[in-house]
Amino acid sequence: MCVEILLVAWTCIGVLWWVISWRLVVAAGKPSFFGAGAGEKKLLTIFKPLPRLEGRGLEIEARGLESFISQLDELSELLLGVHETDWPRVMPFIERMQAAYPGARLTVVRRSEADTLANPKIAWQKLLVPHACGELWLWSDADIVAPPKFLDEARAEFETCGADLLTFPYAIRTLPHPPAILDALFINAEFYPGALLLRRFGPVDFGLGAAMLFSRDNFLHKVDWEKLGSALADDFMLGQMLQPVRLGSTTLETVADVTAWRSAFGHYFRWKKTVYWCRPIGYAAQILVMPLLGWIGLAAWHPSSFWAWAGLLGMIQVDVLFATLICRKIGCPLTGRSWLAIEAWSVSRILFWIICWLPGRIKWREKCWKGFRKPV
Repeated sequence: MCVEILLVAWTCIGVLWWVISWRLVVAAGKPSFFGAGAGEKKLLTIFKPLPRLEGRGLEIEARGLESFISQLDELSELLLGVHETDWPRVMPFIERMQAAYPGARLTVVRRSEADTLANPKIAWQKLLVPHACGELWLWSDADIVAPPKFLDEARAEFETCGADLLTFPYAIRTLPHPPAILDALFINAEFYPGALLLRRFGPVDFGLGAAMLFSRDNFLHKVDWEKLGSALADDFMLGQMLQPVRLGSTTLETVADVTAWRSAFGHYFRWKKTVYWCRPIGYAAQILVMPLLGWIGLAAWHPSSFWAWAGLLGMIQVDVLFATLICRKIGCPLTGRSWLAIEAWSVSRILFWIICWLPGRIKWREKCWKGFRKPV
């Protein structure tokens, strides 16, 4: 009986977290606006290195890149890093952008040499730096989609927030392929509410790769390229170097680009394992809001217990309900056909949480990593 009481208490904590998550997402949907600010507007450089396209086009990145290019004004520029072998596929997009936005300062930097740092994204950023003219730098992943007026509002917020680094949460709003639902559930239901909660508590000590805004002088004074370039989670490491860090008021959008279930589960594992390597204590604390683990254990220990199976199945449905509500509030179009996939996620996230404690490697950008700073 004592075990059941503890499980009920654990379940109440889990449900409470879902309620808090829902309220945070609802509150984040309310519009906020930062004016242009009283001071002089500073020149902004946006860094957008493209990953290797590996024979594909810009289907994943095109919408995000245009969302930034369309906002460029006389005091902003965008640096686009392109691997030489990918240039034939990128050139038509560049020509289209130059025709559509003739006043935009868009500079393409091409290279064919190998990466000089373990982290290929940071190797690109270091190569783009000599081309940057801005006093403010914005590092943003190539697939990120910015809402209208984001650049103006981000600059204004940075000038008033009192932080060395202003970073922005992100969510997924489109599901181009069925396996992308796993990305959406991790980002929208697991990651995003937590980021919104941390935003309310003030400064944090990490960055988010969706967008990180900081001053050039601060970066050059504080950041060690070798240390940053040896980290798997470069955004986390940059936040460690450029403190204090604040989470911005705007939510950006990322693209769920997985097309097969195997790659979707691989992507999910990489995200979870990276969180474990960066924040092992915080990762362990996730067990407080995963009472399903307790109900699974009770059902395995007492397979004939009605209450064990009722609690297990009931908790799965609670996960499905709130994950669906949160995704729909964000604008991610989950349908009735998604129900089984969400139920599978509810159970599999417990399994992945356990697996990530075991020794293992993850693959990212053509390299295998066996730790936060251990590429092999």
